[in-house]
Amino acid sequence: MSRIGALLVGILFAFSVNAQEHKEVAPPTLEEAQQLLITVQDIVDYYYVDSVDRQAMLEAALKGIFESLDPHSTYLTAQTLQLLREANNGHYYGYGIEVSIEEDQIQVIAPLAHSAADYAGVKPGDILIKVDDLTASPDTIDTLIRYIKTASKEDRSLSLVLSRRNLAEPVTVLLQPSNISIDSALFFELPQRVGYLQITSFNRQTAEEVATVADRMQQQGYQQLILDLRNNPGGMFDAAVQVADMFLQSGLIVSTHGRFLDANNDYYASENSLFNKMKVGVLINEGSASAAEILAGALQDHRRATVFGQTSFGKGTVQSLIPLMGQQGAIKLTTARYATPNGTFIDKQGISPDVSVLLENEKETPIMENTDISGRWQQDSQLAAAYEWLLQPDQESP
Repeated sequence: MSRIGALLVGILFAFSVNAQEHKEVAPPTLEEAQQLLITVQDIVDYYYVDSVDRQAMLEAALKGIFESLDPHSTYLTAQTLQLLREANNGHYYGYGIEVSIEEDQIQVIAPLAHSAADYAGVKPGDILIKVDDLTASPDTIDTLIRYIKTASKEDRSLSLVLSRRNLAEPVTVLLQPSNISIDSALFFELPQRVGYLQITSFNRQTAEEVATVADRMQQQGYQQLILDLRNNPGGMFDAAVQVADMFLQSGLIVSTHGRFLDANNDYYASENSLFNKMKVGVLINEGSASAAEILAGALQDHRRATVFGQTSFGKGTVQSLIPLMGQQGAIKLTTARYATPNGTFIDKQGISPDVSVLLENEKETPIMENTDISGRWQQDSQLAAAYEWLLQPDQESP
């Protein structure tokens, strides 16, 4: 009998014996698990028909660990970690689309403001079906991410096929990567001196940008503000807490709850409120997620603002970046769930608006840059509802 034949017989015999025994096997110790990983790598490296990249094998093994966890926990390669850091700094090169795995589908949380996805008309809630010729599904997400990164690096356009609610036929959009500099806080003046502040994401510059807007509004005597958090996919937890603190003079902003001690924290507002007692209307939709929901939830629970629009996305978890000793990558791990000041956990539930307002047609836009603020902004039914409420001085928050 040949050596390989003997090897196969041995493997089959061992499998047959194990299959008959049906004995429960104790989970391996840490040392045993480490040795198992090394042994498997050695076997593949020695016997596999083609030469293999041990680093690629290691990264694949690490990613496999997270398959049993939530979709927001993952191993970040050095390249992916760098892209995340660039986005947190407000600058990156790419297509500008934020997605999440929901009910075995890849769902768009929101297109980032002023990105290729935004200008192409990608909408919150769209389901990704194909990227070029690649089928999009949770099982292919890693392949898709690598493909999209390569396309961005090579400056190639991407064709996305999307399933959109209330449309019988899929929608196809073409995206060209570009340099995106995120101005996360955009301010406009509406008629009758109503301020409009759109926060498009939460990055390291957001708190400073919002503070600048607050200073301007105070100096110019504004008394009403519309805070637009629609299509804001979130971002940095600390930035959301800092902005919420600018609207509140006391009380709990948000609490986090996890298994290890440091994951459990309460975050409170300081006495100094940069926006003083301005009357505030907040706009949310299904593209408002994570950090945006922290801010909206804090203002709603403290009755500091009235919330208009549609139920938000419902991402109520906190991810931590954990560096790996001796490695250039890192772990992005869900370490806590957060609760609003009233103790509500909104993960998978979202925040319900005080006043529900649907956009009446697809042509309405929550991006003020694309509207004529001298009049056409009134076609945005959600914005118009908040504006009308602000001009009624005797009406309190529901």
